[in-house]
Amino acid sequence: MNHLELKSPDDGSLLTFDVISRYKGETVFNVAVKTPWFAGIAPSSTYMVTSPADLFREMANDWMGWKQKKTWSDLEERVSFEATSDATGHISLRIVLNGDHYDSCLKVCVRYEAGQLSGMADELAQFFG
Repeated sequence: MNHLELKSPDDGSLLTFDVISRYKGETVFNVAVKTPWFAGIAPSSTYMVTSPADLFREMANDWMGWKQKKTWSDLEERVSFEATSDATGHISLRIVLNGDHYDSCLKVCVRYEAGQLSGMADELAQFFG
């Protein structure tokens, strides 16, 4: 699997992962976000960090909610995720994509439902596995 889309039931926003290359111990990939208002893409890598699949698995394991923010970013902080939950099963995933020289960035929030987390975690584990 080299392409994965995670769709928000809230407004149809898409979080997309596309593999560029795979090496032993590293996956190089693009992360794209498309909301009704904004769209952007940034390169990322699992070099020296875990994959985003671990963040989604952690969220899925705590599907009833959590108090502290759950985060992931790549080594160069080109891409970062910050997840929060509320008491009604809504997950807010804040996504930051940084431009080529870090002189521009896109910050968006994509919302998911707690019931989606397990499936998304499984898909991402397969994608990065």
